[in-house]
Amino acid sequence: MLMQQITSVRGLRLVPLVAMLALAAPAGAQAPFHPALDAEAFPVPDALVPSVAFWRDVFARYESTQTVIHDDEHLDVVFAVVDVDDLVRSGAAAIVIERAQRDRIRSEIRRYQQVLHHLGGDRGAETSDEDLAHVRRLYAGSARGAADFRAAADRVRGQTGLRDRFREAIEISGLFMPGIERILGEHGVPAIVKCLPFVESMYNYRARSRVGASGVWQIMPGTARQYVQMDSAVDARSDVWLAAEGAARLLADNYRRVVSWPLALTGYNHGIAGMERAVRQVGSSSIDAIIEGYRARTFGFASRNFYVEFIAAVTVFADRAELFPGVEPLPPLEFDAVTPGRFVSLLDLASLTGTDVDALATLNPALHDDVGRGTLLVPAEYPLRVPRGRRADFARALATLPESRKRDRQITATYRVVRGDTLGAIAHRFGTATAALQRANHLPRADRIYINQVLEIPTGGGAWSPLVWSPGSVVTSNARVHIVQRGETLTQIAARYGRSVQALVAANDLRSPNRLQIGARLSIPGPAIE
Repeated sequence: MLMQQITSVRGLRLVPLVAMLALAAPAGAQAPFHPALDAEAFPVPDALVPSVAFWRDVFARYESTQTVIHDDEHLDVVFAVVDVDDLVRSGAAAIVIERAQRDRIRSEIRRYQQVLHHLGGDRGAETSDEDLAHVRRLYAGSARGAADFRAAADRVRGQTGLRDRFREAIEISGLFMPGIERILGEHGVPAIVKCLPFVESMYNYRARSRVGASGVWQIMPGTARQYVQMDSAVDARSDVWLAAEGAARLLADNYRRVVSWPLALTGYNHGIAGMERAVRQVGSSSIDAIIEGYRARTFGFASRNFYVEFIAAVTVFADRAELFPGVEPLPPLEFDAVTPGRFVSLLDLASLTGTDVDALATLNPALHDDVGRGTLLVPAEYPLRVPRGRRADFARALATLPESRKRDRQITATYRVVRGDTLGAIAHRFGTATAALQRANHLPRADRIYINQVLEIPTGGGAWSPLVWSPGSVVTSNARVHIVQRGETLTQIAARYGRSVQALVAANDLRSPNRLQIGARLSIPGPAIE
């Protein structure tokens, strides 16, 4: 790594980048690069050390207000660091900061592209003697002639710092890591793979990518369907532990095919078939040889850097006491779990146990919102998480549920797409919404359906209201809760359930029966089951 002494450029506040020379690997092929790493399973060849150092800086030195302008192949070539902290401290609006950061980054990228074009022989490219000397020093060990500089002009990019996000991710990771380690171990995957979510999502289980990857482990829909539960009611990618099961199975399969953890991990991003092609093309399974020599349209910056990012994340997490003083993982989440055995309503279970539906939804992020609304049921084999110490309560609730409240299948229909169909037309035909069809079938876009595709059609229609129950009472067959919709009157609701207006007023202590609030929960009384 090269030491920079840059202080200010064109009015921008630039931060010096100091090389982390202490990261140099010790002599010997099997010597550990870092105490957290098994040198045989996770080697760090000398050629990759500068890249690991770069990503350590990104994770542990630079905040999200800072962007490193660098060469995307030679990561130790850092032209400058753009900072918008001055705007943050001034209290500027977020959109102003975002625009300024984008403009400053573009300006610096163009600036150094001009320098490289000049060094590449384009004397019309405007630059300064100071910048020319600076860039020549950066490329002293890698650029040999004008062609090298011209090629480098296309490789200038900006990488935003992630220190603040890594700091938060360290804390959040504590909620999940013990469970992740157990799951990885069950599938023979090394425990340090628990750090992979730092690279993929910074432990953000709501993360969504532009190409459809989802959750902490950023699994693509097509891949997910091979390894985790994905149906109208469940997207296991949104659950850290359920997705960890899928990620562990995927990585174990990758390893069986390439017998290399560096390649198995890179295959997680690039696809394992791509890594097999890389081995054939390069004639080597060494990760540094593949990063250096493999050429494929889809093997771009993200794939080339996936392994070194992972190594950097592992070492930064291991060194967190030094790099992030006072920041520690949160205590792990605790809960119990029950398997329903039949398709049941989450609203029924919440009502019968006196548990808040939102609390259950928080514990079970894999369940679609429609399950919380009662328009879809909890699947029979889904491991439903419940508050710690409440497993017996939920087991009793499941035993108490009348048979009429249990199903052998989800409350959906299926439809096979024919020529000329659109998702909107199908939704209209079945009396549902296009968005509901997209959610039920994990469709990233409404215009991406194909002939003979089988779609699941939610048919609950909002009518699956929960049983009404309180401790010591008898569960009632028709007792339920109705959620008031826009435009509904008490007379309409009473007629729907075959009750009198007076009975509803009495059951809900309504002082103004003619003024129902949208979203209000009305108890619908009914005869008791003997």
